[in-house]
This record gives sequence, structure tokens and C-alpha cells, in this order.
Amino acid sequence: MINFIQKYTESSIIPSLSDFIRIPNLSPQFDNQWQQNKLLERACNHIVKWIENETVGLQIEIKIMQIENAPSCIAVKFLGNQQHNKTILCYGHYDKQPHFVGWKYGPTTPILENNRLYGRGSSDDGCVPYAIIAAIKALKEFKQNYHDCYLIVEGEEESGSHQLIQYIQMLNLIKIDLMIAIDSGIVDYDRLWITNSMRGAITFDIKIIQTENPFQYLRILLNKLENSVTGEVNSKFQTIISKNSLEECKATAHLVPLEFPMICDKMEIDHIQQYINRAWKPSVSYIGGLEDLDQYNDTLTIRISMRLPPNKDAQEASEQLIELLTTQQSKIEIIQAKTGLAVKAFSNELKNILNDASFQYFSNEMRMFHEGASIPFLNSLHQLYPESQFLILGVLAPDSNAHGPNENLNIEYFNKLIGCLAQIFTSQNI
Repeated sequence: MINFIQKYTESSIIPSLSDFIRIPNLSPQFDNQWQQNKLLERACNHIVKWIENETVGLQIEIKIMQIENAPSCIAVKFLGNQQHNKTILCYGHYDKQPHFVGWKYGPTTPILENNRLYGRGSSDDGCVPYAIIAAIKALKEFKQNYHDCYLIVEGEEESGSHQLIQYIQMLNLIKIDLMIAIDSGIVDYDRLWITNSMRGAITFDIKIIQTENPFQYLRILLNKLENSVTGEVNSKFQTIISKNSLEECKATAHLVPLEFPMICDKMEIDHIQQYINRAWKPSVSYIGGLEDLDQYNDTLTIRISMRLPPNKDAQEASEQLIELLTTQQSKIEIIQAKTGLAVKAFSNELKNILNDASFQYFSNEMRMFHEGASIPFLNSLHQLYPESQFLILGVLAPDSNAHGPNENLNIEYFNKLIGCLAQIFTSQNI
């Protein structure tokens, strides 16, 4: 099957994905003319046309869903033929991050070099619909059955996925047995990586008012939030890591390199604890505000971002934050609060499917990855169908440069991931 996938990627996917890269469509947050220039519409139509051409002979339904003043959303249903059909929902997005500077070839100039496809949108997240179609085509080619499979591809993930849940509800799906989101990171190209958790985040302003020394008062408040010596965040924002997640962290940590700036002192010497801190502990970062300070003004506003543990509710944390830091001399304004994601433990059957797929295509067991960053829509998606199993995959290794110059897709890993998807789609035990 892998030979079929490799040939199909070379002959059909890379040419079309290259044309997708050439479209300079940005997510609405970064292009206030998106409705006028119709670049998002062009990218959407490009993907739909390719799907239509590549699925002749398959039982499918394709539609473009449209909510007013929002980018279109592609919905594809593949009618399964398993004896006991279950329902799988797959997610991807076609909007892109800004181009930025520093590209070797140019953000909209697709280049295939050393088995990597370079260009904005190659790995984040334009490759997803191609991967799903390729997996279905491979199963069809080898006369293997598969479950009912829905593919939904939105156009504003990089702007916050504001309409995603409404689009999914328009599908009128009563039950989802397995959700698959392909928008996350991986550690290396040696195995199938599954994202188990992501931290949440709160962005907020601390406003110091009516005080003679705003800096001194700010220091007092920040010390209440974070220990300035150890970096430990207030216990209100700490949570308990489940036994299952803790064991996964211990098993994975040695595979994950953690880099620190030379001027940065490490809070922990133990590498496992460093990994746990990155994935499951809250942390505080300064965003801005001081650069606009008038030294003769007795007021001060500073913007802070705080990462939250995956299982910490962002609304609860916001209320605790306001209670902790609000005084007669200070005011807290919440800019944004998003809950993270702690995926519930997989069934033993799904674990075996994933492990078998990883061994078949990578000759290595699969591993769980605990992402320290945030993808807010994933929690919303998980809450929409809380009884379903939730599988978060990706192709984004550190050298994929997601959101940065020289974004690229590792073709070899991509092909193996397609093989793993095919094995999941055809398994009776999901």
C-alpha cells in the first residue's frame, strides 16, 4: 500500500498542493480585504475541484457550506461499506498565516527539495484534505472496506475558528465514534505521534492606577501571581495531572529535546520534570505595555499571557485571577480566555490500532505528545461530542517551520501518515 500512496502523492497530490501554495490566501484576521479579493474562496474552490476529480467512482457527497460574513467550509461525506459502519469526523483548514520575511524561495513559490515541499500552507494545514482522500483511495485500490467518514475543512482556523462549531452542527451528525484533527505538532519523523494534551491560555491587562510608584505596586502584584525566584505560579492555577497522562509524560520526555536560551536559568534539572512543566504547568509571560509608558504618568498598564494546565477551566481561572490581583490601586481586564485540552484515555482497541499502524509504517511504536502551546478550537470540538474518542495528529515537526518562513511538508512522513489513516479507517475496532 505504501508504494501506491507514494506514487499517488507524487503524481496527484504534490502538483495540486503546489497550486494551493501559489494562492496567497490569508486567514481573515490578517487580511481585511478577504471578501473583496476572494483569495480564500479561490483556495476553497481549488480543493473542492481536486476532490471532485479524484473521487470519481466513490460514494461521496460534497458541499460548500456558507455562513454570512465567514469563509466557506468544505464538507465531504464518504459513504462507508463496513459491516458495522461507524462514523469518523476528520478536520483540517485551508486558511494561512501571514507570509513574513526570510523565505529561501518565497512563500507562494512551491519548491520540492530533498523530499520536502516548501511554501506557506504546505504543512499547516493544506495537506489535510489530500491525506484523507489518499487514504480512502488506497483502501479502494486494495478493495478494503472503510467506515463512514466526514471531512470538514474550514477557512478561519488561524483567526480563531469562530464559526466551526456552527458549521459542524449544520451536518446534523447525531453521533461521532472517532474525531481526527490533523493540525498539531510532532517531535520527529520516526513514529506516529498523537497529541494528548494542550495548554489553555489567558491574556489580560493589569492596570495600576492612583499610586505614586506604579512599578513598585506592579512588582507586588506579579509576586502574588508568580514566585520571582522559582517561577512557580500561584497554586490557584495548578492542577493535578492524571496518572495516565503522567505515565505518558515519563515515557515520552526522553524523546523530546527542550532548548533553553543561554541566559535562561532552568527551573528544574530533571528532564522529565522540565517536560511536565512545559506541558502541564501554568506559566506567565510578558506581552507588552511598558514601551508606551510615560515616565511622568502615575498610571501603568501591562499585558500578560498566562498558559493554563490542560485541565484548568479558563473561565474559572479568569475569575480567580481577577480576585487575586484586583485592589483599590489595580484593575484586571481579561482580553481572552481559552480552556486547553486533556484528551481522555483511548480504548485499548484504539491504542492497538494506532500502535500497529505505527509499527507497520514507521517500524516504531506510537507515542503520545503533550503540547505546551494552545489550539483553542480543539477543546470546543471535543466538548461538542464528549463521548467520542478524539485523535489529534499532525505533520509539524520543529523543522517544519509552521507559521514561519520556509514552512515545509516532509513528504516521507506525510505518506506514512496516510498509511496510518487508511489503517484507522478500515479497522473494525475503532
